Amino acid sequence: MRKAGILMPIASLPGLYGVGDFGREAYRFVDMIAEAGFKLWQILPLNPLGYGNSPYQAYSSRALDERYISLQQLKQENLLDDLPQSWRSDSVDYQGSQMIKREFLWRSYKNFKGGKKYRDFISQKWVRDYAAFITFKEANGNICWTDWPQQYKDYPVTRDSQLEEQYRETISFHSYIQYQLYTQFNRLKRYANKKGIKIMGDMPFYVGIDSDDVYYNRSYFLLYDDGRPEWIAGVPPDYFSETGQRWGNPLYDWDYMRRHDYDFWYERIHDASKIYDIVRIDHFRAFDTYWKIHNSEETAINGEWIVNSGNDFFRRFYKKYPNIQIIAEDLGDLRDEVHQLRDRYNLMGMLVMEFNFFDETRKHQICYIGTHDNEALRTWYKIMDYPEKGKVSRFIRKKYPEIKGLDAFLQYCLDSNCELAVLSINDILHDTRRINLPGTIGSPNWEYKIKDYRGLIPRLKTVKGMIRKAHR
Repeated sequence: MRKAGILMPIASLPGLYGVGDFGREAYRFVDMIAEAGFKLWQILPLNPLGYGNSPYQAYSSRALDERYISLQQLKQENLLDDLPQSWRSDSVDYQGSQMIKREFLWRSYKNFKGGKKYRDFISQKWVRDYAAFITFKEANGNICWTDWPQQYKDYPVTRDSQLEEQYRETISFHSYIQYQLYTQFNRLKRYANKKGIKIMGDMPFYVGIDSDDVYYNRSYFLLYDDGRPEWIAGVPPDYFSETGQRWGNPLYDWDYMRRHDYDFWYERIHDASKIYDIVRIDHFRAFDTYWKIHNSEETAINGEWIVNSGNDFFRRFYKKYPNIQIIAEDLGDLRDEVHQLRDRYNLMGMLVMEFNFFDETRKHQICYIGTHDNEALRTWYKIMDYPEKGKVSRFIRKKYPEIKGLDAFLQYCLDSNCELAVLSINDILHDTRRINLPGTIGSPNWEYKIKDYRGLIPRLKTVKGMIRKAHR
């Protein structure tokens, strides 16, 4: 069945405190996209933001970021007597939103009585582990755990009861935050599902060095004895960067993974599948081949491709979890074996028109104009090389003479042969801002946000007609 989807990060929603969250505006967004005919909402990772506010350098692959908690919902549950002064912005204010929300989250925690659901939730090992990790991190000035005093670094082995008792209240507070996050998100997801909207979440292939994933599972990574990564992830020079992309994530010890039946990875995917309806795995190609860079290298130029055991990985995985739906991010200059691996397990791949505008599309894939890593449609078209721009313009005008401006590109995407066609929020709005520029760190990456829905409401009315015309 042909369906249309929309790419909209939670953080990019209109929010009252400098960031989008799981509150009223998220529910209103679900109502609006359901009315427009969308059947899928693609979001970015929701995990606690780490270095550069990147959702792909998170402090945990299971925990969620506290900024997404709706204070209004806490007030409705009588956990807050009042709310902070609100403000609307057209860019995400990560620091400001966390500072304000943290104060009121502590207030709500003090008023919370708990119950069986709460006790069951916080009894999960990952919740206790993350709460201790983030507590110790804050106690040590938020520096990376590799630089913590030995007593803290050794906690995964010693389970030091004195440390636990010293920080008992803060550990309990962070467990409470995760309970509220999961409660609010699951409520939002159920609402979306009732409206006919599935939520597609994003799972990074790699985890950050400064994460509870590495802190508690060091044997699964190629690390020095002090915990620093010996080998790191990235990609060689490509479309985005002449020096490649040096991500800095530690590489997995795949031999160790295989000997332990890939349990670390399988748990990550299984946990993600319990949160989302569909799981998109970023950088899928690394299951086949991954770029290995020594940590001493300043760029990603000097490295080597290492062949991985993707077939063994997925053969075992689908024996254990036959019903989990995975999307493969299969972009870039890939060798044939990557496509063969994708097709062997009938995984849906991706087509990005900004890279392959005239490509013959396969049915079993998602069509995008651009993803969160691409230029916005308006900017892409403006800066396109003149010969290519002329070719694209003639093609699109001939195909859609009745459609004015950039909307013809949206219709072209929706009309593709792909089962799914996903439009990014900035392309729908004809915005020039992009969400992220790969290979770069810091502002304005990941700060894309809309201030309110005034501009989106009329645009969704137009897109509704496009979706109907495309029979999605």
